[in-house]
Amino acid sequence: RLNHELARAKARAEQANLDKTRFIAAASHDILQPLNAARLFTSSLVERTTTKPEGRLARQVDAALESVEEILSALLEISRIDAGAMKPEITAFPVMDVLAPLAREFAAPAAEKGLRLRVVPSSLWVRSDRRLLRRLLQNLLSNAIKYTHEGGVLMGCRRQGGQLRVIVMDTGPGIPQDKRAAVFNEFTRLPEHEGAPGLGLGLSIVERITRMLGDTIDLESRPGHGTMFTLRVPLARAGARPSRRAEARPAPPPEAGAAKVLVIDDDATILQGMKTLLGGWGHEVVTAHDAATAQAHMSAGRRFTAIIADYHLGGNIDGISLIRALRGAAGGELPAILITANSGPGLRKRASRERIILLNKPVRPAALRATLNRACQISRPPKRAAAE
Repeated sequence: RLNHELARAKARAEQANLDKTRFIAAASHDILQPLNAARLFTSSLVERTTTKPEGRLARQVDAALESVEEILSALLEISRIDAGAMKPEITAFPVMDVLAPLAREFAAPAAEKGLRLRVVPSSLWVRSDRRLLRRLLQNLLSNAIKYTHEGGVLMGCRRQGGQLRVIVMDTGPGIPQDKRAAVFNEFTRLPEHEGAPGLGLGLSIVERITRMLGDTIDLESRPGHGTMFTLRVPLARAGARPSRRAEARPAPPPEAGAAKVLVIDDDATILQGMKTLLGGWGHEVVTAHDAATAQAHMSAGRRFTAIIADYHLGGNIDGISLIRALRGAAGGELPAILITANSGPGLRKRASRERIILLNKPVRPAALRATLNRACQISRPPKRAAAE
């Protein structure tokens, strides 16, 4: 009888923990929304006060918010993984589909610290979940740059039998032998890493994603000489055509010039933040707090260069359905960016089918700017010669 009661108590505790985890995962939109709005305002403030005495204070506020943003995002991601809300979608694709965007993403953070970042190209294909593999390597690169103070970071690939070894090396402080297993636990911070931002959650996410994908990861390190992580991913036969998602451009696109952007969100603070930020970049911004307002703007004959919409808009229409309707009203395929806290493969696949660019919350202003520039460049036809 006692064993039966203990088993029931354990089952209740496990269910309560799972319910809590699922609640946190489901609440991610509401948790990240106000933080996302704050980052929009502080980023705009940083850009406007660069040469003023207030500039340093604005940058400090923005950096503090960014740290909170990273910590919350990591906690929410762990909750989604533990709740089973993230399911792998295994496909074959060129490994550079993941490595090339990461090289662009981390070029600026590495340069700011005076570090050399080298990503070695590879023509090999892998079988994995594209989104989860990117997230895993993103955490490894982020950690490497965060804890390396001089030298550089290298990411490259080596074939080994039926597997591809993806290697991330740095010249940081290294990890002592007796601490190597512990670094994959939540909230683990080594004395060598004191002073760096974060709570020590990045490698915990790496370990969970690796386990979810059925891959393996090894860690080699020499204190004072650096660290090397080796991820083993199944190789795949190269496809007949290059992947549609391959991004060969090594640098962000140039500024697209003034664009007319329709921004849709049911949160008035987000709309104001977007208007302030995008307006500071030289764009004309028209806002809509619901589907009816957005459709009224389009029906009035206004011509837009791009659409930015939140996924959760309230009512019985979501961002993807609204973008589809607005494109129909415009009589063409307007470039569109969908912003969401939902990172599930189903939503990503649906957005891809509709040719909608998906950005996950919290949105980094630099990523939004680069994405919008690229979308606006694509949407503009080549200029005709004056003689025509």
